[in-house]
Order: sequence, then structure tokens, then C-alpha cells
Amino acid sequence: MSRIISQLWRSFAYLLYLSICIEVALQGFYYVTAGDFLFRRIALPIYVSEPYAGFGNRPGLSFDHQTKEFRAHYFINKAGYRVPRPDVEYTVAKPANTYRVMILGPSFAFGWGVDYEFSFAGVLQQLLRERGYAREKKIEVINAGVPAMPLAPQIAWFDQMGRHYESDLVIQFVYGSMAVKNVSEPPYAVNDKGYLVSPYGDGGWRWRERLKNLATVFYGWVLWTKLSTARPSAQLEEKGGAVQEVGREIAASTKFDPLHPEVRGATQVYTRLANVVRAAGAQLLVVHFPRSYAIHREDESRWQHLGLLDIERQMAFDGDLVHHLNECRIPSIDITQQLQKSAQAGKRMYYWLDIHWTPAGNITAARAVADYLVGRS
Repeated sequence: MSRIISQLWRSFAYLLYLSICIEVALQGFYYVTAGDFLFRRIALPIYVSEPYAGFGNRPGLSFDHQTKEFRAHYFINKAGYRVPRPDVEYTVAKPANTYRVMILGPSFAFGWGVDYEFSFAGVLQQLLRERGYAREKKIEVINAGVPAMPLAPQIAWFDQMGRHYESDLVIQFVYGSMAVKNVSEPPYAVNDKGYLVSPYGDGGWRWRERLKNLATVFYGWVLWTKLSTARPSAQLEEKGGAVQEVGREIAASTKFDPLHPEVRGATQVYTRLANVVRAAGAQLLVVHFPRSYAIHREDESRWQHLGLLDIERQMAFDGDLVHHLNECRIPSIDITQQLQKSAQAGKRMYYWLDIHWTPAGNITAARAVADYLVGRS
């Protein structure tokens, strides 16, 4: 019996050693291909619970965010808005002779990975001032972006809080697929340390997040996803040429159909946003932009394990939905072409590992929006 137990222990030790060797090798492979180790992918403790959207930026925060690709500092004022300096606050009542812009959206609106002066909000404010937008009025931009914030919960926040700021223009960022979900429940809660967590209790969520940082788990999932999503083109045609957004399939036909449930549901969300913004006395502009693989094709390898099938079809779908919103009198623009043009000129619009805009990406996006606004003024 003791001999059997000894053999089992030796076998277990061997398997453990082999697993460690494989993990080290795969972490090294990820480092070579992605620029960092998987276990360094960490969340940021920058959040606080919020009654309407579920979570928001932590008021009074001063946070230094440093990765292999960038170093940026975030200041959050007392109201929870990102600001260029810790002493910047905004009165709820709009000051006289001021044209006020409020920016809504997730981390791209927030300005993840760049200092404030290189963020979309900072660059847009400078451009509008330089171009004399709103004539003699002072341009004031309130950055209400919150990293990881979906559209529907942010609409609820604006309806209860943002509308009181008397904005003249509200800019809503939509990243990735335009077919947003009509789900108002916040996807995250905030723990006592300021991290986003599952709103349904731990339930193994924390352990799942840790396991995702193991290279053996990550690449095992990559392999499984590729095998499960590998389908011949004939099968795609049988499903109506489904549009594949990263992580989920949008079962919409190749020909854009405004009556399709996915499109109708998304249109309802945008209509609700437009109605809430108009009721607050402001104009709305929806700004759509894609994930990095649509701008830098060398980034496709970073996304294919999530089910990326047809970039051109996805981009056409999003462009058609933008056009549909304009027909519904919901002002919307797609800045994909401007980002592509800058990328073709040799500029990197998105970080490789982090996937957010670089300073050049923020500048290009701000110029595209400024061009649109000034051209229609």
C-alpha cells in the first residue's frame, strides 16, 4: 500500500512540475506576442457604488495608472467627473455665456491610458475653442465617462443626475457593436476596495477572474473557442450570414433589417437616450467607433479567440445602424474612416495590449467630432 501511495505522490509531483513548466512557457509566449504577462492584467480600484447607474468614478480620486505601454494620472472631482486638475469643479447651473458639452460613455470617454490633456475630452475642448465654435461663448466640457459603463445604465444616470447640468450638447460614445443590449441592470457592483465585482455575489466570480490569468486556462479557452466557432462558410449562409461581434453573435442577416429584434432592441435604447437628452434641453450626438482590429488588422490575433469571423460584415452592419439612427432623427456618426486614415499614415490609434486609444487615437477622434460639429454649426 505504501508503495502505491508513493507512486501516486511521484505521479502527482510530476504532473504538477509539468503543469508549471507549461504555464511558464505559455506565459512567456503571451509576453512575446502581447507585450506583457497574463497575470499582470488587473482591474483598478477606482469605483464607488452609485444609485442610478450601479457604479461610478470614485469622487476625489487621484490615481496613477502605469502599464508596460503607458503611464497616465487620473483626477476625479467631488462630483465623480474626470478633470484635468484636482481643483476643477462644475456648478450644476450652467454659467452665463457658456456652451456646455457633457461626454458619456465607457473607458474611451473617460480617457483611459492617457493624461487629461491628451484625452478626447481635453482635445475636443481645445479644438472647439480654437475653431470659434458656439461663437463668443466659453466652451466647457464635462467628462462624465465611466470605465466599463454600458449605455442603458448611463441613460438612467443621466435622467436622474446628468440632466441637471443644463448641457447644450451630450456626446454618447458607443464602442464596438452598435447593437447595444436593452438591459438596464448594471453589470457590476463595487466592493469595499473600489473594484468592480459581480452584482450577484461572489459565486466563484473572483476565482474565475484569477483563473483567466493562467496561461494554460487562457490558451485552453482559446483552443476550445476556435474549435467551437470554426464553421464553413456554407453554415454561415444557412444562418443568414450572421454578424459576429466579439464574444457574441448578432443573428442579423447580411442585408440590414431595421425590424430584426437585435436592431429594434438597440434602436429602442438609442431612442430612450435621445428622448432623455432632449427633455433636458440638450442636443445629442452618438459617436460610434470600432474595436482595434478594424483599424489595425495586425490586431486580429488579439480578438479571434473571442469568435471574430467577418470584420467587413460587422463594420457594414454598424454603419447601417448608424445610418438608421440618423433616419430616426437621432444624430449619429461613425468615425471609423478617420481612425483608419490616421492608421494608414503610420500612426498607432489603439494600444496593442491595453486596446484603448493612444494619444494619437484620442486626437484623431476629437478632430473627427470637431469637424462634424463645426461643419454643421
